[in-house]
Amino acid sequence: MAAGAPLTRAQTIVRVCLLLTTAVIIAGAGLQLVQGAPGNDVTADHVHRFMAGVYIGWAPLFFWAAGTIRSQGVLVYFLAVPIFLGALGRLLSIGLNGLPDRPAEFLTFGALELILAFVIVGAHSTALRSRRVPATAEV
Repeated sequence: MAAGAPLTRAQTIVRVCLLLTTAVIIAGAGLQLVQGAPGNDVTADHVHRFMAGVYIGWAPLFFWAAGTIRSQGVLVYFLAVPIFLGALGRLLSIGLNGLPDRPAEFLTFGALELILAFVIVGAHSTALRSRRVPATAEV
């Protein structure tokens, strides 16, 4: 597909999802990096801020993939994996420890993460199928 050609609907959906994920990463992990872990547990705070920094480190990759979506292939699937795993981590935490303070906020984040992961995979699969040129039969 030519660089100037308009994005397909599926590519636009993937781009929007990747940009939304970028915004969630920067806002959520940025806040966690500044606030740290609640309470006075030094070890938890150390791990919490480290993981927030790692999470923020992914943001440029999501942003870049969104900007170059026309040429992206398998990378987009790899980007959907940590979103999905993060949602599973939230579900595991809820299952083991119950709902956190502000349950609506965390349930919304978890639902958004699950939805984003599935929409990214589905829309990107559609985009890749539409990019393929069918083989022509040689006579």
